[in-house]
Amino acid sequence: MSLFKYYLRDAREGIARNIGAALAAAALVFMAMLLLGSLLVLRSGLVGVMGYMQSQIGVKVYVDSAVDVQELAKIMESKNFVKSVSVETREQLLASLSGFFQGRELLLQTFKDSDLPNAVRLELVDYDLVEQIAEMLRPIPGITEVIYPQKLAKQVVYWSNQLNKFGVMLLLFFVIIAFLTVFLAVRLALYQRLKEIRVKLLLGAKPMHVRGQFMFEGLLIGFIGSTMAAIVLYVMSGYMFVALERQFPFIFHFISTSLNGMMLCMLLSGSFLALFASYLSTRRIINHV
Repeated sequence: MSLFKYYLRDAREGIARNIGAALAAAALVFMAMLLLGSLLVLRSGLVGVMGYMQSQIGVKVYVDSAVDVQELAKIMESKNFVKSVSVETREQLLASLSGFFQGRELLLQTFKDSDLPNAVRLELVDYDLVEQIAEMLRPIPGITEVIYPQKLAKQVVYWSNQLNKFGVMLLLFFVIIAFLTVFLAVRLALYQRLKEIRVKLLLGAKPMHVRGQFMFEGLLIGFIGSTMAAIVLYVMSGYMFVALERQFPFIFHFISTSLNGMMLCMLLSGSFLALFASYLSTRRIINHV
């Protein structure tokens, strides 16, 4: 415990001597880890959106009110491209829409007062043929509209992948810059304290022990930056993500344990990044002092 206190005191004094470089390094670690946390949250939210879309997947055939929906369902069931059929009544549709209109009951009432049609939901054998099947079903008498969410799902996946690629590239940029800044901050601290290092070595201190002091200093810089990023992510979750979950509970599920895992990932990643930069920065200099 006394060795830890010594390392902590020495790291605190080293950061104070070189406060500008240390703050710059911590700030860049903060930005890199906050971006990492944001990407993790985005991925978590996308899982919820895609899960909801998967639950809604299929082809929905809206039926004219003058047509018996049960009879049309039997006809659809006999088609060789149909895997299964289910009927969705007007009341069931309104029940599924109610989640979107929490706190806006007047808008929901508008749907209730309208002439919503019954629908037949189709599960297809091969969803690669969904567009051709939809075009084939639309001219059938009694069918007013055919909709399918696959096209929207493709767009969501495409744009999420584009955003993810851009985010990963930006994350790599900040990680590299943060790594180099910590590397240079520790290297600068070494050069500023060469005389002190020589005295410690002449008095019998082990090179690995002296090197460990500077590595601990880098670790502390990374820990401070990543801790601040984790705190900001936690605050953001309270204002933004919880609000999304409250508004759309059937889509977004930001579990507290998942958020804690993300914050822990940020802490470990930022600390390891700075520790590795410090390790490389001190690899040769101590032995050549």
